[in-house]
Amino acid sequence: MKKNLMMLLTAILVLFTAVPALPSAAAEVNAQEQQTYELPFKVLQADSDEESAAAKFVKSPAQIKVENGKRIVYMTLLDSQYWQTMKIQDGKDFVAVEVVSEDEEAKTRLVKFELKDVKSVLSAKAHIIVTGIPGLGVYDKTHDIRFQFDGSAVPAEKEEKPNEDATEKPSVTVKDGNYTIDFKVLHEKEDKDSSMVRHMETTAALAVKDGKNIVTLKLTNNEQVTGFQVEQNGEFVDAKVVAVKVEENIRTVSFEVADLSQIKNAKVTVHVASANYTGHHVVRLAFVTDSIKLVAPEKAPVSFKDINNSFAKEYIVALAEQEILKGKTSETFAPDDKITRAQFAMVIARALKLPTQEATGTFTDVTKDMKTIVQEIEAANRAGIVLGKNDGKFSPNEEITREQMAAMIIRAIEYKNASALKDVKTDVGFADAGRINDYAKTSVTLAAGLGIIDGSTVDGKKVFQPKDSATRAHASKMVYKMLEVIK
Repeated sequence: MKKNLMMLLTAILVLFTAVPALPSAAAEVNAQEQQTYELPFKVLQADSDEESAAAKFVKSPAQIKVENGKRIVYMTLLDSQYWQTMKIQDGKDFVAVEVVSEDEEAKTRLVKFELKDVKSVLSAKAHIIVTGIPGLGVYDKTHDIRFQFDGSAVPAEKEEKPNEDATEKPSVTVKDGNYTIDFKVLHEKEDKDSSMVRHMETTAALAVKDGKNIVTLKLTNNEQVTGFQVEQNGEFVDAKVVAVKVEENIRTVSFEVADLSQIKNAKVTVHVASANYTGHHVVRLAFVTDSIKLVAPEKAPVSFKDINNSFAKEYIVALAEQEILKGKTSETFAPDDKITRAQFAMVIARALKLPTQEATGTFTDVTKDMKTIVQEIEAANRAGIVLGKNDGKFSPNEEITREQMAAMIIRAIEYKNASALKDVKTDVGFADAGRINDYAKTSVTLAAGLGIIDGSTVDGKKVFQPKDSATRAHASKMVYKMLEVIK
């Protein structure tokens, strides 16, 4: 009896010493990484939530487990003899999945890939080739599909609280200039919109000079918003009032922001007389630095002093504002000066926005050192608008004639919108039509029918004066009318 008792005590002692200690935290993590979970999913079409035809070639559910801190999906492809590749989206690119194993007898293939977010829909590309089926021929197609996973069975990742240093945003430096910037009006303590957002336009102006950021924003209730202060060096100070529009109920204020990446505290005072209410609301202005956009400087208005009495004034102003035409100086256009063949070719090239390239020496008298004209002239030549002369020259400095200009205009219309030349009335006649060179007769007739040219009246007769040199005013009107026809 005594012997049996000793044997029993010895067995109990061995049993308890054999029980392992509780696993450490690291051991728990390792155990969790070894666990495999089922991951049901749907295969959707690329542009709708309808099931894709590719769904019958994939087995659901897949398996998922954590490996080295990453969620890895193991998916079985069915009828693997038809599968060429499968790629899943990773950022902007599509990357091929990794093949784990192949079962030729069962016609299955096991692949794996990382799944960064079980809650998001994952885009993929499935390349399928089917051959050997009578009447089908060769089916070769890449399907754009989307995997929608049911991650309810997958344990959620533990969120680590970042320290304050990790959440601090890097400062933002903006070059000198004028910009727009969006901002959010947040609650004093919570990351949600403040009720004061209804009193502000949330796109502000940003002026940067010598590294100093000045933000200018609009308060949309000048009547009730009686005060607006921003925090500067730990104290709330009044923002500068830039403008007040009483009728529109708008007040514009400005203030300096040392660092656009950091939140700016502000205080809004609201007074509602009808309710005998005055409130002071602290808000946080969070600037969206990704929204910063450069504001193009305003162009000075066209103000040529010598075009007031010109028949082409409206055409000159319109084309100059588009930078198709330029004045002789900042204040003069010289509408009655003659225009050369090179100058008119440049105007046509600018008006049509013809693509330019390095000069190739198309014309022997338009050389590469003529940097201001050579590329535009050659661009117009490539478009079939300027043809040059029989001797291989262009004669760039020669004054352009009215018939030459008409020919170039019609070729430009044909290049841009040939349909505009159909069914044009050609019954407009000029008394001096016999003086028009053969190459330009059709162009002159079409230009007249389109209202681009109207000629002059001499001794009671309507004439075109084809050999006369054209003026800068003539060129302005014809190019303006040309653009109207093209549009």
